[in-house]
Amino acid sequence: MSENLKKISLTISILIFINILFGPLVRATDSGLACPDWPLCFGKVLPPPEFRIWMEVGHRYYSMILGFLILGQCIYIFKNLELRKNFGILAIFSILVLILQVFLGKLTVTLLLNPTTVNSHLLNAVILFSTIITIHLKTYPNINFKFMNILKNKFLGVILISIFIQLIFGGIVSSNYAGLACEDFPTCNGEYFPDLIGPVKIQMIHRFMAYFIFVLILMYFTISIFQNYSKKLRMLARMTLYVLGLQIILGISNVIYKLPILVTALHTGMGVLLFILIYSSWFIKNSEEKI
Repeated sequence: MSENLKKISLTISILIFINILFGPLVRATDSGLACPDWPLCFGKVLPPPEFRIWMEVGHRYYSMILGFLILGQCIYIFKNLELRKNFGILAIFSILVLILQVFLGKLTVTLLLNPTTVNSHLLNAVILFSTIITIHLKTYPNINFKFMNILKNKFLGVILISIFIQLIFGGIVSSNYAGLACEDFPTCNGEYFPDLIGPVKIQMIHRFMAYFIFVLILMYFTISIFQNYSKKLRMLARMTLYVLGLQIILGISNVIYKLPILVTALHTGMGVLLFILIYSSWFIKNSEEKI
């Protein structure tokens, strides 16, 4: 049963990540309000065949299918006594987060892309992603999360919180149209330390936070080499470093090439992937620690 759940949760995790990439594409193509109503689009299940409309509708339908898959996983867990005992709480939590995600999706339309709502929609998707990843990790017999160790790995916890905050800042940059407040890199409009006013302030805070996270992840990778980390943790540390390198390239490309649609979506996606990799490392490290 656990082997089946392992495959199901991994598949759903991949599909959620694809949807997290889909969301920024909707925003980057200015399709967020292509449908003025919800849950239908212009009062129809099949709206007019226009690109922006179908970017928005496609995101809705993909999310709906994903929601049914998560519901199916929950039913599968509760049909088996052993799975219900080990994964029941996580399954219920995933459904609650899913319901909130649907509600936030509705509000993004009815509140006309309110920045706080849009950012909350992304962050809630990250929480849903993390919940399904947790289910997947718990299917491995040698990974047994110990709640008493939750505060032992403070360094990984700091990185995790920092990346989550950076995801919030990224949403603020996007919703305040501050992505091109600085037209060059590594300087900002020719200055390394510009006046922190308006959109420039938002952009520079995002950059400074990125530098801080870069140092933290580099430290984590170094520690994983020189300390007695398990094979799984060393592999995750390498993957984190690779994704970080790609994220840096995407961030610089966003500035140099003036926010290309695909690059912008990938930049958001890689930020979420960094969070998930560090979360997985933190979860596994807590599982391996002795109480």
